[in-house]
Amino acid sequence: MRALIVKEFRELARDRRTLAMLVVLPVLLLVIFGYAANFSVDRVSVIVVGSEAKALADELGSYGVAVDDLEIVRIDPALGASDAERLLRDREADAVIVADGTDDADAPLPDQMRVYVDGSELFTAQAAKGVFVKLAAEDAQDRIAHAQTSLNEALATAKQAKATLETFSEELAGFQTALQQALATGGPIPAAPTPPAGLSMPDLPEISAPSLNPDEVVTVLFNLDLKTSWVMVPGLIGLILLFIGALITSIGLVRERETGTLEQLAVMPLRPSAIIIGKVAPYFLLALIDMAAVTALGVWLFEVPFAGSLWLFSIAAVVFLLVVLGIGVLISSVSQNTGQAIQMAILFVVPQVLLSGLIFPLDSMPLGVRWIGYVLPLTWFREIAQGVMLRGAGLGSLWLPLAILTAMAVVAFGASTARMRYSLTHGGAR
Repeated sequence: MRALIVKEFRELARDRRTLAMLVVLPVLLLVIFGYAANFSVDRVSVIVVGSEAKALADELGSYGVAVDDLEIVRIDPALGASDAERLLRDREADAVIVADGTDDADAPLPDQMRVYVDGSELFTAQAAKGVFVKLAAEDAQDRIAHAQTSLNEALATAKQAKATLETFSEELAGFQTALQQALATGGPIPAAPTPPAGLSMPDLPEISAPSLNPDEVVTVLFNLDLKTSWVMVPGLIGLILLFIGALITSIGLVRERETGTLEQLAVMPLRPSAIIIGKVAPYFLLALIDMAAVTALGVWLFEVPFAGSLWLFSIAAVVFLLVVLGIGVLISSVSQNTGQAIQMAILFVVPQVLLSGLIFPLDSMPLGVRWIGYVLPLTWFREIAQGVMLRGAGLGSLWLPLAILTAMAVVAFGASTARMRYSLTHGGAR
């Protein structure tokens, strides 16, 4: 038994890839995912529009909540409420504040503006609702404090008026006594006291309970009830395609190497690209069927809306599949056995789950971790899927993530073709 244990340790020491996954990878994942695991959104980007946009933006600068939690990225008085949905659909900001003005210059802050937030970004929308509720509460506290000051001033004025009236009452009583004596003795009539002037009831401030109901302060677009399933399903479609493309495809060429048929492919008059297409085509067709089935099931079972173009969604899904299938073939071409292929595929899939914005919002991640999410294909497919299904966004809004996915597909298939050519020209060797 001792000899067998020593043998296993020696084999493990020779397999440096597995050894690294057992020792280095857990520490690396703990550090990266520990920083990424954050649901809170620190700042909410807003655009202020409407005829009173400049005045309202200046007024927001006097509130501590707005200074700490809001980032005004644009002020445009030329736009109005009709433009709020377009701005949010194009992801120009997390929220839009419409300031059209009010007849009452002293109206509470929630009455001076209308707030619209993008419900397709669940945690950002929840954070935005909380920020604007806190903003309304701070405004109410300021108004109550001002009302309390006015009330104290009114009480001081009333107290002074009371003292003045008490003095006049005493003077009036003295005049009455002196008048009676003058009438009884026939003496001169005393001068009547002068009534106090300028006395009036102080104006008491009006105090009303502020509206702190989030649904009354903020209007949510694209996901009115902030349903988690509506936000998760578009990303889960990409995650399922990722498993099929990366994990299952990565085993394909490894089987050729393990069974010895890769050497036979090397002597056949086929280009490396033709071999890749031949190996990928079945998985590609199966993945397309799975995509259609999962999308239809998500729309039917979870009542997820599909507000945008089916063609745009399909094109993005095809490009995303090309990316993950190319990476799957690349993983397969650099692996010597099925175990290594599965290890590398898992190493590729796991970060996509946690760093693509599917679970934790990208905006809440530190910049040192966030850049990893920007190089993952699931990040950009999730952006397109949510944009098309929930916001009804078009190509004009989603061209950038689609272009990035296309570039990733070119790089992935280029790298896998080059690696396959190397493997075939070297007789299937690593």
